[in-house]
Amino acid sequence: MNQTTDKQVVRTLVSLCVEHGVEHVVFSPGSRNAPLIIGFNREERIKCQIIVDERSAAFFALGMAQKSNKPVVLVCTSGTALLNYAPAVAEAYYQHIPLVVVSADRPQEWIDQDDSQTIRQFDALHNFVKKSYQLPGDISTKDAHWFANRIVNDAFITALSGRKAPVHINLSLSEPLCETGSFFSHERLISPVETERLEDKTVHLFAEKFNRSKKVMILAGFMHDTKQLQLSLDEITRLPFVSVLSELIANIPSENTITTPEPVFASITENEVSGFQPDLLISFGGSLVSKSAKQFLRKNPPLEHWYIGKEETSIDTFQCLTHRIDVRPELFFEQLLPLLQPKESNYQTIYLARENELQLHQDNLLQQSGWNDLKAFSLLMGAIPGNSDLHISNGMSIRLAQRFKLNKPISVYANRGTSGIDGSTSTAAGSAFLNPGVTTLISGDLSFLYDSNALWNNYLSPRLKMVVINNGGGGIFRSLNGPSKLPEMNTYFETPHWIDFEKLAALYSLKFLRATDESTLKASIEMMYSENEIPLLLEVIV
Repeated sequence: MNQTTDKQVVRTLVSLCVEHGVEHVVFSPGSRNAPLIIGFNREERIKCQIIVDERSAAFFALGMAQKSNKPVVLVCTSGTALLNYAPAVAEAYYQHIPLVVVSADRPQEWIDQDDSQTIRQFDALHNFVKKSYQLPGDISTKDAHWFANRIVNDAFITALSGRKAPVHINLSLSEPLCETGSFFSHERLISPVETERLEDKTVHLFAEKFNRSKKVMILAGFMHDTKQLQLSLDEITRLPFVSVLSELIANIPSENTITTPEPVFASITENEVSGFQPDLLISFGGSLVSKSAKQFLRKNPPLEHWYIGKEETSIDTFQCLTHRIDVRPELFFEQLLPLLQPKESNYQTIYLARENELQLHQDNLLQQSGWNDLKAFSLLMGAIPGNSDLHISNGMSIRLAQRFKLNKPISVYANRGTSGIDGSTSTAAGSAFLNPGVTTLISGDLSFLYDSNALWNNYLSPRLKMVVINNGGGGIFRSLNGPSKLPEMNTYFETPHWIDFEKLAALYSLKFLRATDESTLKASIEMMYSENEIPLLLEVIV
């Protein structure tokens, strides 16, 4: 029998993590979490990674959970370590990703007693988790053990049921912390049973409304793992009165799907509104990048708006919500599809024609223009290998990327839950760690520098390709009417930097490439995707 921690509560936690499908735990070092390190590291069915920077560790775990579609456990020591998890946990909450945060804490009697590395940890993440739990350090009695077992089971059921989201387990641990022994742990597993299909009469009611509508718009925000949903939407796009619009990060590509909605909505004139305005809007997925889509639908609301998805609040982005349908989108459309009836319409055609017109116009502009960031993105987006993963940072990067259609099967990720500058590189690194194929990150320079500790770990995949678009600062502020007109623009918004990315790459033993024009970028892209032995950083100066 293997030696493990003598803390029974930790053994209970570890055993139930295995039972609930946890395969990976991401640690940051410390002493108060020593029993957790011992317990998880000596469990053969769990793989452990150690990343020093808690903020980077949390985003790394987020990327692993994105890629695996399974819960990932985060473990930190006591004190401010837990607070560094907050940005990634908030992002996971709005991405519906079940991170399980486990924080080692000092004994409760020492909170607020001026003891070192002791803060109020319980419920510290309450705004960003589905629920917070407090585990006692001593569960030597029968009832205490029963309580701990129930609490941990409940935490996983909460994280994985309904609207998936992070949970926080705070665990008080007393010294000594590093004692071990031989123990056998067998814990009771509580398994939830969920029923998610709508009643037949409800589906028929929605189908009748759908079929009566002359112009139906289906609008998708960011999503992952959409294969089942894709099949239903492919069938629905055969109905000419239905237009399906999907952002790039919704991962719903199709020949008859609009995947560049931002320029399409921005192009609609006042005289054209009646042709493009839907009678029925059906939306699902996370928040939209497209500002013009939100503005158009708020100004020209449909008669009905249905939001489909497991949510805890009513998602009324367009200020016209009429039905909140609490079921997963793939199940809703699977039930609805057999009841839909075709009718003659040009509604889908006008959207497809407009997108095609705008793409041709963009292609012509690119052929005539000199070297700029849009041309760089056109080359990069066209070169990403099929059946690979693409991660995109926030700011101008995600906006420029979404102006291009992908003609290959590529899984696209972006941290659009909270849309922060932080964590994009760490998230891509975590995802790449579990990806046997190629992972490409396209990041702005400030976003990349802000998260440079993502490079400070031992888990960078040799097939991770990091592309930094270096325009000397926060380029997105140049496109915003407010900041761009202020005298403080350069110093306080754009914040120019003088970082040498080649030296940064050398610090972390990355292969480095630099492109300064169209020809050097084409050559660099070819070299980048031929390298599979070492992580690579490509700086694109625009």
